[in-house]
Amino acid sequence: MTRPLVICDCDEVLLHFVGPFGDYLTAEHDLSLHLDTFALSGNIRRADGTSIEPTGFMPLLNGFFDTHMVTQTPAPGAATALAALAERCDIVILTNVDDRHSPVRTAELARHGMPYRVVCNNGPKGAPVKALMDEYGASAGAFIDDLPPHHTSVKRVAPSVYRLHMVADPRLHALIPAAPDADARIDDWFTALPALQAALGVTP
Repeated sequence: MTRPLVICDCDEVLLHFVGPFGDYLTAEHDLSLHLDTFALSGNIRRADGTSIEPTGFMPLLNGFFDTHMVTQTPAPGAATALAALAERCDIVILTNVDDRHSPVRTAELARHGMPYRVVCNNGPKGAPVKALMDEYGASAGAFIDDLPPHHTSVKRVAPSVYRLHMVADPRLHALIPAAPDADARIDDWFTALPALQAALGVTP
């Protein structure tokens, strides 16, 4: 019998992103990140309070991933929860970063106790989730991500996969409403672990 497959996002699920990204903007570009909404591209401001142009967001984001991924810290309980799941499940990290960032992302996750396969993606995650489920021939699947549109995509393409909406940074909880197409919203790994084990049929 094949094992269940856990497909998990990285930023603001396994590793904190918003805090380190804000620190990078300040230290390297004399910019500040304001958490008025979750639209990061509209909340990066200069010292005079004006927002950067939308075209300036992606170079800043890529600059962070190019040089500052090593500043990201793990979400509490993430490594322990994945290790418990890995006893009876396969684990894949599905992350929306460029392929060139895969070696550092893989190394950083391993350094924080999460030595799992990393798959880079660009855009909606439904199709890659379906492809991974097919590749592994998984008996059941779970998908964990912080962004509601990805849950909608997975529900449409791979509806049998259990979808858990998780946002690791407490400052973002009120800014990101519960994903309507997720099966559950749980924002900490200590509570999420038994829910995932039950959904996948691997309860100890």
